Amino acid sequence: MKYKVLLNYKIMTDMNQPLEKVNSWVKNSVTLKLMTITILMLLLLIPASMIESIISERERLNNETIHEVSSKWAGSQQLLGPILTIPVEYEYVNEDKLVAYTKFYHILPEELNISGQIDPNKLKRGIYEVVVYESSLQFSGNYKLSAKIDQKHLKSIGYDKAFLTIGVSDLRGIKNQVVVNWDKQKLNVEPGSRINTMVQSSITADLPTLNPENENFIFDFTLNLQGSQNMSFVPVGSTTNVDVKSTWSTPSFNGNFLPDSRELSKDGFTAVWKVLQLNRNFPQSCEGNLQDQSLPPAG
Repeated sequence: MKYKVLLNYKIMTDMNQPLEKVNSWVKNSVTLKLMTITILMLLLLIPASMIESIISERERLNNETIHEVSSKWAGSQQLLGPILTIPVEYEYVNEDKLVAYTKFYHILPEELNISGQIDPNKLKRGIYEVVVYESSLQFSGNYKLSAKIDQKHLKSIGYDKAFLTIGVSDLRGIKNQVVVNWDKQKLNVEPGSRINTMVQSSITADLPTLNPENENFIFDFTLNLQGSQNMSFVPVGSTTNVDVKSTWSTPSFNGNFLPDSRELSKDGFTAVWKVLQLNRNFPQSCEGNLQDQSLPPAG
């Protein structure tokens, strides 16, 4: 009986040796550890990929919602102008033929003042929110006809055909009829640009006959405008002053110019810009196109 016990013990010992070797290999094998880590990483990639897919889908749906709401409300607004344009007629004789052509002479304001209130709002579409705004902006300033017009082959200067162009990037945002006060005269505007190479989307006002001896032409108008995402201004004045207020408490100021002063609080913000002619890269008057330089969004 004692022999049998010893024999069984020996058999159990022999059986345990392979298990101990396997257990030792599992504990000390670098290859197995790397394989385990790799498998775990691959398994973790599955939920990470699912989360990334959900994020991408939500981002796409959010962008689609912004585009859809903006297409019905109004998109981002960039305001340019006003620009005073005077048609100038030229003619000359070339090989016994009379050649006539017209150039547009563009003059920018000596001083341009923009002030107003921007009121934001949030429109919901499902789980998504789109920030839109309504604004009331007052424009004022003055023009001087001191610029010299090319006299070569000059036939006539169309002081009776001058017009004013006010650039609005999305005309759907205009909420009220715009009336321009020009030297104590009220002028109605019509949609469309007559200087498409410079301003593609705008409203236009025909001016009364200009008196070239007048040293100063004063203008002002109010623009009630709605839009979404942002608003920006092009500093076309020899001196451009922008002063806007809003109840939006977390504005982002970007563009070519930061505000000269700003006040932020939980109730909103106030921002003021002052841009000089020397700060921009286009002249005060020209025959041709102006290079756009925009102020940062005001809200």
